[in-house]
Amino acid sequence: MSDSLVQTVRTDTFEMDYARIGSGEKPLVVIPGISIKNPLSFANSFSVPYKIFLNDYTLYFFDRKKEAKPGYTLEQMADDQVNALKSIGIEKADIFGVSQGGMIAQYMAIRHPQIVNKLVLGSSTSHAEPLQLETIGKWARLADTHNAQELVDSFLDKCFSEKFLTRYRRALKAMYENVSDAEMDRFSIFAHACDFVNTYDDLGKIKSPTLVLGAGNDLVTTPEASIKIADKLKTESIPYEFYMYEGYGHAVFDELSDYKKRIFEFLEK
Repeated sequence: MSDSLVQTVRTDTFEMDYARIGSGEKPLVVIPGISIKNPLSFANSFSVPYKIFLNDYTLYFFDRKKEAKPGYTLEQMADDQVNALKSIGIEKADIFGVSQGGMIAQYMAIRHPQIVNKLVLGSSTSHAEPLQLETIGKWARLADTHNAQELVDSFLDKCFSEKFLTRYRRALKAMYENVSDAEMDRFSIFAHACDFVNTYDDLGKIKSPTLVLGAGNDLVTTPEASIKIADKLKTESIPYEFYMYEGYGHAVFDELSDYKKRIFEFLEK
């Protein structure tokens, strides 16, 4: 699989890159979190962790829109994501959002419930916790000052478990070599937007069954944030499932094969 799987959707107001894999009839849209490098740069490796989905689903992995400007809000990201889906002919899909992608997915489900079949939220939040403001705020400041080396080190240390980093730090750092000023400027736009996530009071507007996945050692959005989402969905009588990966960090979705299996089983119910 090569970079040719990355395509561009063009609307009247923006362009957005996405990658498509799988051959199934059911669409699954994956919205990643903020990334120092374009997540689609690694599109040729997506088929391995998502192997369980490939026969039954066609998966669509999205970057944020091109030419994003400072002040770009999560609500705007959600609206643009919906417009991008409609532009490629997707009127309803399962949505899996991680970290900031989960924030965007929440706004999609609240503002455009007709497009969301089932919703999966990984390591996400409905309101910025103090630790999130501290962690992502530091990343934003490092990006603003173009301190690439410290940004990459902090990003890896806060996202991944110590055990995972002991084994893979060298490979992960190699993925983030030669970070450009333009990449840091783009990262900063999305990092600053995380401060203003505010979906908690509107979670009752979600109409779709929802799976909430947290991480017990999440040093970015915090495990408490996932618990609060699950508790709110329960209060609002929205069908939901909740699971906490104890002992794992924010990026548990990249560390454990069980994570994808759990999502698959939820979507297949």
